[in-house]
Amino acid sequence: MSDGAPPRLVVVGSLNLDRVSEVVALPQPGETVLAVRSSSSLGGKGANQAVCAARHGVAVAMVGCVGDDRDGAELVSSLATEGVDTSGIRVRAGCPTGAAQVTVAADGANCIVVAAGANGELTPADVRSALSRLRPGDVVLIQLEIPIGAAIAAAGAGAAAGARVILNPAPAQPLPAELVRGVDVLVPNLNELVALTGGGGGDLLAEAPARANALAGDRSVIVTLGEHGALVVDRGEQTRVPAPRVEAIDTTAAGDAFCGSLASELLHGRPLLHAARVAVQVGALATTRRGALSGLPLRSEIADVIARSEGGQVAGPSPSASRRTVAR
Repeated sequence: MSDGAPPRLVVVGSLNLDRVSEVVALPQPGETVLAVRSSSSLGGKGANQAVCAARHGVAVAMVGCVGDDRDGAELVSSLATEGVDTSGIRVRAGCPTGAAQVTVAADGANCIVVAAGANGELTPADVRSALSRLRPGDVVLIQLEIPIGAAIAAAGAGAAAGARVILNPAPAQPLPAELVRGVDVLVPNLNELVALTGGGGGDLLAEAPARANALAGDRSVIVTLGEHGALVVDRGEQTRVPAPRVEAIDTTAAGDAFCGSLASELLHGRPLLHAARVAVQVGALATTRRGALSGLPLRSEIADVIARSEGGQVAGPSPSASRRTVAR
């Protein structure tokens, strides 16, 4: 990055081909169900979050790995079309691009199984090279569909450069101390919060504030709570951010829309609570259509959310809202 260039968001994460099956209800263990319809689309937590951020109008770079195949080439091309800098994406010969099997129920609930493919080939050296020009004011956004060593390298590079580091710990797994100490904002959903803090079996929503406090330490924590919005823990204070009521048909991209939006607002210098309020709205919009990248809100929709937030209306329902929301 040259002197005078605007701050940028660097997303370090996964790029996948999503294979989506729509069903009436999610199958139980041992149960076989027929899909109402099936499709394929581009996705991956990293790619989804990068595209959502680009639609906020911020400078975004993607760091990750794809295979030397048609899926990988299409992913890179799609990101470039969205305005994402793809120079940090490595191509691994002989390794397939990552894939995700996404099953979506009629009520919008989903379950996802990921085959890492080339995502598993992202090395700490790749990350350090791609992040070598970070500077204060930049934001680094990380997920855990990549090797933990690559995530640690990203957090360390961000912290060393004075950039703000956001970690979306999905899928949930034990977080090494060397990863956590480089993180400024931790963004789990409720299930990930429980996995990170242990226990479970009680009223998880009621337990969320205590669990978030235990996880926070000297960093901020934002817990996404689906139709209940989000819980923000910052500097010892807790604030619940309500969600608008919308007709949710697919929650697949909601959490990624939330994270991409949050990171973008923080890059713009917005306070954490304001950024979370905007992110809840954008995440809710992502539940109103099908797909991952295809389900992300459009630039015009995000611009409308931001305009309403600046007018003090962001906490209320959007004009097109109707029933329930999920922002996982």
